[in-house]
Amino acid sequence: MTGFLCRAWRCAGDVRLTVAVCFALTANLGLGYLSLRENLELFTPMSDVGLLEWLATFGAANPFHALWFFALLGLLGLLGLNTFACTTGRVLKVVAHGARGMELAFRLAPHVMHYAVLVILGGYLASYVLATSEPGRAMRPGETIDLPRGVGRLTFVGFAPEVLESDRVPGFQGFVVAPNARVAIVENGRERLDVLNFNAPLDVGGVGIYLNDFSPRRASGGMGMTYIRMTFRHDPSAAVYRLGMAVFALGLFLYLYDRGWRKA
Repeated sequence: MTGFLCRAWRCAGDVRLTVAVCFALTANLGLGYLSLRENLELFTPMSDVGLLEWLATFGAANPFHALWFFALLGLLGLLGLNTFACTTGRVLKVVAHGARGMELAFRLAPHVMHYAVLVILGGYLASYVLATSEPGRAMRPGETIDLPRGVGRLTFVGFAPEVLESDRVPGFQGFVVAPNARVAIVENGRERLDVLNFNAPLDVGGVGIYLNDFSPRRASGGMGMTYIRMTFRHDPSAAVYRLGMAVFALGLFLYLYDRGWRKA
């Protein structure tokens, strides 16, 4: 039994397995791009309902179009196992070599980055499994809503839009490129003013506030409605991948410092 486990461990950390899995991932993602392009509405709900529920509903109901994604999860899991086994084997060799102090830290720096990547991937996986998302209703200026989990209240004040004023793209002349939705947030009895934009969420007591849509899209919106639509997201595992990023940065700093220090 021990001999079998040793052979399995060596196989899991084999660099040839790394190359094979990377080639398989490349091919899988190529096929996945084609499927995603034609079936975007199938994968869009994943961030709202969570990975497990998506697999049991949208994925299970559309196995042909989601097959590449099922394979992707398996390949990423295999790559994670391969990375862990390969890195751990090398770390044990470095420790057995007898280095101490900063010399040991410098030698371990590349392997610290490998472990950090695993922590980051694990954090994002936990995010898709554990995070909860609540669609918020559309808000018009002056309206107030209570945020999820009782973390505070939010009032939509209005827009301070940035408008495209350029002759380079005539068809988009006058369109809003950044709505700068101004909101008043009451958190822990204190009120503050903030700005909400696409890809720039706000955090209130661990609840992320994401802008989904807004109107009007043009500076001269006419008689159209003025509103914003948001999604509220609570991700308890966000600290995990942020920790992984910090550890990766530490490993990278030690590695670069070591390269420069040895050269000097």
